[in-house]
Amino acid sequence: MEEIGTSIASKIVEEPVALIGRQLSYLIYCDSNIKSLADALKKLDDKKNDVQRSVDAAKRNGATIKDQVQSWLEDVSKIFREVKELEDKVNIQRRCLYGLCPSLKSRYSLSRKAKKIAQCVLDLKLDQELSNNVANPSPLQHIESIISSDGFKGFESRKAVMNDVLIALRNEKSRIIGICGMGGVGKTTMVRDIVNRLKGTNQLFDDVVMTTVTATVNIKTIQTEIAESLDMKFVEEIESRRAEKLHMRIKESKRILIILDDVWSELNFEAIGIPLAGGPNYTYQVHEGCKILLTSRDEGVCKVMGCTDNIFRVQALNEKEAWELFRATVGESLDNNHDLLHIAKLIADECKGLPIAIITVGKALLPSKGKHEWITALQELKNSLPENIIGIEHSVYSCIKLSYDKLNSGEVKSCFLLCCLFPEDYDVPIEYLVRYGLGRATFRNTNTIEDVRNKVHSLVENLKRRFLLLDSEKEECIKMHDVVRDVAISIASKDPHRFMVRSFDAKGGGGGWPGVQKATNREHCSAISLIDAKLDEDITDCLDYPKLELLQLKNSSNSEYSNHFKRLKELKVLAFLGMDMSSYLASTRTLAHGESKYLHTLCLEDCKLGDMSHVIGGLENLEILSFARSQIDKLPREIGLLHRLRMLDATECKGLEEIPHGVLSNLRRLEELYMAESFLNWGPTVGSKDETSMASLDEVMSLSDHLKVLAIKIPNVQMLQNEEFLLKSQPIRFHVSINISFKNRMPGYLFENSLMLRGDVKEYMEIGAVRYLLRQSEDLSLHKTYNLKYVMEELDDQEGFQHLKVLSIMYDNNIEYLMNGTDWTHRRQPAFPILKSVTFENVHKLKFVCRGKMPDKYSFMNLRSIAIDNCDELKYVFSLSIAQNLVQFQSLTVYECYKVEEIISKERMEDDNASLMFPRLTFLKLSYLQKLCGFYTGNQRDFTYEVYT
Repeated sequence: MEEIGTSIASKIVEEPVALIGRQLSYLIYCDSNIKSLADALKKLDDKKNDVQRSVDAAKRNGATIKDQVQSWLEDVSKIFREVKELEDKVNIQRRCLYGLCPSLKSRYSLSRKAKKIAQCVLDLKLDQELSNNVANPSPLQHIESIISSDGFKGFESRKAVMNDVLIALRNEKSRIIGICGMGGVGKTTMVRDIVNRLKGTNQLFDDVVMTTVTATVNIKTIQTEIAESLDMKFVEEIESRRAEKLHMRIKESKRILIILDDVWSELNFEAIGIPLAGGPNYTYQVHEGCKILLTSRDEGVCKVMGCTDNIFRVQALNEKEAWELFRATVGESLDNNHDLLHIAKLIADECKGLPIAIITVGKALLPSKGKHEWITALQELKNSLPENIIGIEHSVYSCIKLSYDKLNSGEVKSCFLLCCLFPEDYDVPIEYLVRYGLGRATFRNTNTIEDVRNKVHSLVENLKRRFLLLDSEKEECIKMHDVVRDVAISIASKDPHRFMVRSFDAKGGGGGWPGVQKATNREHCSAISLIDAKLDEDITDCLDYPKLELLQLKNSSNSEYSNHFKRLKELKVLAFLGMDMSSYLASTRTLAHGESKYLHTLCLEDCKLGDMSHVIGGLENLEILSFARSQIDKLPREIGLLHRLRMLDATECKGLEEIPHGVLSNLRRLEELYMAESFLNWGPTVGSKDETSMASLDEVMSLSDHLKVLAIKIPNVQMLQNEEFLLKSQPIRFHVSINISFKNRMPGYLFENSLMLRGDVKEYMEIGAVRYLLRQSEDLSLHKTYNLKYVMEELDDQEGFQHLKVLSIMYDNNIEYLMNGTDWTHRRQPAFPILKSVTFENVHKLKFVCRGKMPDKYSFMNLRSIAIDNCDELKYVFSLSIAQNLVQFQSLTVYECYKVEEIISKERMEDDNASLMFPRLTFLKLSYLQKLCGFYTGNQRDFTYEVYT
């Protein structure tokens, strides 16, 4: 009891003493407490700013801020409000000057309050994980619409990966993100869907660029593709200088995403121009504001490139998803065919969940095929031998091989295999398939080159439907998936084809010629394609193949070319693409001395050429000769000796200044002549001719009884005043520009009849050849013309523009109307029966596109699109009666026309009962129209269209 009493007494004494000590400490350490509070507040303010930036970024992406983060920010705001009140009190106390000090009570109160707030600041902590991830991702349903595009079908195995990648992209601390998986599993498809998803967000990135790397890394190509996406143009050819410029441009972008697709090995970011954070420890730490998203078949590549924790694996589809994709590819009618269902499920299982395999096999098999074909297909899938192809499993090879085997003709198979001659991820011009196939006599039942071209395009569509070929963004090109290309090369390397396709690395290596050193291989090899090769002695000695029919060298350099063609007696197609041939042509005399008498196609495109006179003359069986886009100043006179020549292509040979007289007129079998954006020094059509005379246009016209395609640039309309200048062959496709350059480049080789005019329209209309071309034109462009007020009346001869589909009028100061008038009863037929698209750009006196009242049969019954840009005097686009007859109209753009008041205007004598107009309109953009009152106000009703200003 004594000890207990002593303890209680001690407590009674200690507690008041401690309490008094705390009270005194508030007085003694007042200044110190206030300073400590200031330091704690500074740290809290920095933390709050970091979190707030993350919150703002998440909100821009439509994400939901986590409740704990929201509460923390509210608590922080409350503390700063209390601090503000305390600060006001401190300022009052500081006004006590000249010895007038605050009372002890006030000093005690301030110190105690500061201490309390400082403790609250210390207690107000935010979990580190919440700091790094302040928001829940956007609801999954927003992502599903993207994931459900072709190839993903909304599968759960894809949703999770897609969601994780999007979260990583939103995380400000993530710099490099990797997507890996085997070839054909859908990595590129996923990346493209991610790009589409990012387009729907609000400013997550200011710039998104994408480039394909491939196994053969080409730094210049990567730099160019990134630069073009950033609207940059390189003048420098040196990679280091290009890298410096790209480095500066990328750093200017506050938020940029660079997508590197199909990375096979470690990349040097600095060599490309991708800026790093700096220092030796930041090898793959890109600078703040830049993110890298890469795809690779090799997870190790993702790790070595610095993806660390941000590596996402795309696996094959599970059994259920694979079956759903297979069934969707084959068609729903499969469900009703019970005999095939079981076999179909086994076939789908053999595809091992690889989307590209499922789709290619599914396209090769249709429910309409017999059960025995399905059983055979299943056995072939099971029994195919494994192929030693990097990145392709046995099941993938057998699936794609089966799809190839199911192609219904040797022609379509040959067309498919020709595509593997080009590099990975290459935009393969379909025209090469035409010319190579024609040279090898691949396509049967074709009389003209046009027949071959039409057939090849038909075969390409067949292959695209089966997903063996893919669409390209470039006109008249296709692409081949790299997995499919590997399989195609494997197929083509065997009998009976014996193709050799070899890509070399940047140093000119490539490990020699595996499998082709045996004499038997050399004896049977029929096609060789060397890409980015350095033709040293070891390689050139291999060009000794007696059965070789096709040889393609692309972007290859050479040191010595002495005896390349000494035994190529069966050669039918020879193509040099993107090479310096100026020093080489002197060593190719064997071509002109009977060694290659079977040569039918010679392509020297995008090359630097020298004197070819001794090369050309002896090729007596040559049918296709192309110098497209090459540096050449003179066409050899010996071309006139090629009496079997059917196509001559000198497109965009801008340095071509000399074509000797008589060369063209001697080509009596010529079907196609391409001179667009090329030769301009046409000689006179009349007068004496000698060896120094230039080719004239009457020589071209002398060919027109058998000519099928003509693309030509004419510098002066007076060259056409000869009344005999008419295209006699019917039908003939033409692409003619007079006194004007084609926009950008000449379109592909499937162009429709097109005519471009510049200058005095009255002068043009006095020339019969121009009137003929106008009547036959499908695409007409008038650029800086004058003496033309009403297009319809002044260019029309009462026959109308019966073939015209596209009309473009640009930079004109005279034209007021496309059509003007109220009485159309005198017309024998509609003026523009098939016109689909009209463009007006900088037509400064344009008042009306179409006005007046006309019978339905004379209206623009097929017009679908009108675009008007910067037409100063335009007030109205259509009269009411014309607008009511535009039943096919789908797109209207009116931009920077400052006097436009209405789109449709009711004129006198027109009915006021406006029925529904533009029933098929899907796109409307009205921008910078300062005086716009309404779409149509003639009956005091304004249709509700959204207007962009």
